[in-house]
Amino acid sequence: MLPRPLTPFIGRHQEMAELRRLWANPDCRLLTLLGPGGVGKTRLAVEFAHHESSSLPEGVFFVPLQTVSESELLVTAVAEALNIVLSGQADSRIQLLNHLADKRLLLILDNFEQLAAEADLLSQILGHAPAVQLLVTSRAALHLQEEWLFTLSGLPFPAADPMPSAWPEVAEFDAAQLFVERVSRVRPSFVAAAEQAHLLHICRLVEGIPLALELAAAWGRSLDCAAIAAEIERNLAFLTSPLRNLADRHRSMRAVFEHSWTLLTPDEQAIFQQLAVFRGGFRREAAELVAEATLLQLTALVDKSLLR
Repeated sequence: MLPRPLTPFIGRHQEMAELRRLWANPDCRLLTLLGPGGVGKTRLAVEFAHHESSSLPEGVFFVPLQTVSESELLVTAVAEALNIVLSGQADSRIQLLNHLADKRLLLILDNFEQLAAEADLLSQILGHAPAVQLLVTSRAALHLQEEWLFTLSGLPFPAADPMPSAWPEVAEFDAAQLFVERVSRVRPSFVAAAEQAHLLHICRLVEGIPLALELAAAWGRSLDCAAIAAEIERNLAFLTSPLRNLADRHRSMRAVFEHSWTLLTPDEQAIFQQLAVFRGGFRREAAELVAEATLLQLTALVDKSLLR
């Protein structure tokens, strides 16, 4: 069963159109929504699946994997989502593959990054079940031959400061729409046009990342946009939330980063720490000189959504 989001879905019109285009290609049966934590991969996948569910006679099944870290538990999680009762007398993976063999459905495997080493199960599903499609959300690429990658970034926002009277134009940008909608929940009297410049500064500081915008907006009850922007500039750890029904890994931007940090090898962690001396980007040659980073190591950080 697909989750039913509790807040409005905002923006992503171009991404939805591109997903539909890719999905129309019969060769695209394993599509990975790739991006950093908090960028909205799960939300986009669920929204896309709601739109496409009518074309899948046997349905769409959502498999939450944020707490799954072992191969056998992965099989169990998929079986539970499909309402399959596995027998202890036979290999559980074979039972799952046999069940899927003649099915025509979509499986959404959400938060797959910590299971990348177990991605061979997805290849086996595609091989045994020719009418099954897989939509994966992950902070790390799976590196499978069958994989198609769709990289997700933050919501769009104006690159330059518009005229003070240009709020109707600014309001067309997805990042501004999301921030305004969320602030209005905690401060109904919020007038976006009056705080336009600082609102846009917030969007730029967090690069349009939806979770960061929502965490920033939660402070709108006690702070104006100027103060929120100043706090973000002072310390990104400011972006945290007291909401009870948020997953632990989404309670703060620090928690988001810490989860991604655990996906790195010790060598990758050391290189990433050294790359932190750069501001505003760097060239490959500089990274090789400063951090002694090889092309393979830099590519690994890109594949794990920590560099772009």
